[in-house]
Amino acid sequence: MKVRSTVEKIQFDTLKKILEGGYIKSVYQPIVSLTDGQIFGYEALSRISNDEIEMNIEEMFRVADRMNKSWELETLCRTKALESSAHMDIQKKLFLNVNSNIIHDPEFQEGFTKSRLNAYGLDSDNVIFEITERVAVIDNNAFLTSINHYKSQNYGIAIDDVGAGYSGLNTLTNVKPNLLKLDMNLVRDINTDEIKFALCKAMVDFGKNAGIQLIAEGIETEEELKTLIKLGVDFGQGYYLGIPKESFDDISAERIAAITEYHQKNYTEKAKSSVYPIIGHLAKPGHRVSHDESAASIYETLKQNPAITDFTIVNEGAAVGFMTRTDLSEIFGGRYGYYLHSRKSIQQLIKTDFLRVNYNMPVDQVSRISMQRSFEQLYHPIVVEKENKYFGIVTVKDLLDACTKVEIDVARHSNPLTGLPGNLLIEKEIVNRIFGNQPYCITYYDIDNFKAYNDTYGFENGDLMLSLVANILKECSTQNEFIGHIGGDDFIVICDYHEGEAYCRSAIEKFSRGITSLYRNEDLENGYIVSKNRNGVTESFPIASLSIAGISNKTNTYQNIDSFSHDIAQLKKKCKKQKGNYFEII
Repeated sequence: MKVRSTVEKIQFDTLKKILEGGYIKSVYQPIVSLTDGQIFGYEALSRISNDEIEMNIEEMFRVADRMNKSWELETLCRTKALESSAHMDIQKKLFLNVNSNIIHDPEFQEGFTKSRLNAYGLDSDNVIFEITERVAVIDNNAFLTSINHYKSQNYGIAIDDVGAGYSGLNTLTNVKPNLLKLDMNLVRDINTDEIKFALCKAMVDFGKNAGIQLIAEGIETEEELKTLIKLGVDFGQGYYLGIPKESFDDISAERIAAITEYHQKNYTEKAKSSVYPIIGHLAKPGHRVSHDESAASIYETLKQNPAITDFTIVNEGAAVGFMTRTDLSEIFGGRYGYYLHSRKSIQQLIKTDFLRVNYNMPVDQVSRISMQRSFEQLYHPIVVEKENKYFGIVTVKDLLDACTKVEIDVARHSNPLTGLPGNLLIEKEIVNRIFGNQPYCITYYDIDNFKAYNDTYGFENGDLMLSLVANILKECSTQNEFIGHIGGDDFIVICDYHEGEAYCRSAIEKFSRGITSLYRNEDLENGYIVSKNRNGVTESFPIASLSIAGISNKTNTYQNIDSFSHDIAQLKKKCKKQKGNYFEII
């Protein structure tokens, strides 16, 4: 007991020295967009600034909690973080770690009033509270009330360490955060761990459906980064991207270029695979073992991991055999099975008549080959190879799901009314232009007041107007332009040249002449029709016109599809606000 008391006294004295001397400094680790490599924000992390003090950060917080000094310590850490934030770009976010049991403290709230933040050159929009649940929430009602208060003040809320500790489903559903930070243990080796891959994929899908963005913590390797980009995680953080520093540095140009390249490649592959998928896009890491590993050790591994249903045997990276759990259990079963085979290597027991296919083989071709296997092997996974090396496996379920999706996608290729290519081919064409090196001009066509016309004149006449636009766009085509029907009254024309103005003028001229045949004389004389708006209120609507928004790469280039989509959407809004026929190309 005396030793323990002495240790505790030393720890208490050390903590007291830190608090009284203010020996805390803040370092900032970048949180990076996995779309374009740009900095989204920085997480403020605390470090002890006195080199003579022999205590690490984790120990310091544990001692503070045990000595009832958590409030004083966290106040000091936050103050240091805020003081240095004056040097941060005002467009970036500052992530502050906050204990869930103090966020509702009146003193804490006082520290984040508008005047206090202004003193540091910050606004609530710049601050994201990263809820760190070191212990369970004591007063859940007070905690949730405080969260809603900060949300109403435009603070961001992030839940830290999702997948570990107390950050469970109840927290997610009650808090409804803006961001989730995936625990680094979930991120570690995600490129080779099938379970982690599946969990992360589920979290990405959840985030998209719930309107919550994901941050992957602890990225340490290039392969982890690639996998997270492939999964569609929004942001990343970790030593591979940038170490914590006292200054607000950007990540290296090399890392930015790599993220952009991986994202572009991934998006292009997805766009292609939406219509013509290849089997490699469906592959998962699977479980693999070396050919010289003992059969007994593999048998024990399977006993301890019920989730492993099959495994591939590799030799110098190449697949040389495949076995299911059932296969190995049958060999080791019976009265003498274990005695006869436990000392053998798996190489001596493997089955070599498994289905292996090349990474680039189309899924429909793989499906046909797969269905020709014997009944015993019919539902075994397919081994995928890339450059004659093992790449992964594809389950029969995933294969059939992909084939079904292809059939649905093909059915959607063309718009049934106009016969023009639909969204899938449109997306593919846009991606090819944006990520290519050739000139382009992409123009979006929107029929103004179409809904009012459709409601007043009926769907059949509405279809006539859509057909009119489709025919006009075809007539205007002189240089093999791509013409697509996005849906409803939205169309797209993609030119393989910069100057799309002449095409737009010709389309507007033809539309202005042709539209008169679709209106009654009295409506044309009045210059408007009377119909109800979206709120059910009767209103006068002008004769239909065309709004055309276009972007060329004459002066603008895009590193990702999201930036292009944002710019064209903004330009479309601007064009829609103009009266009558109008086009603008930037």
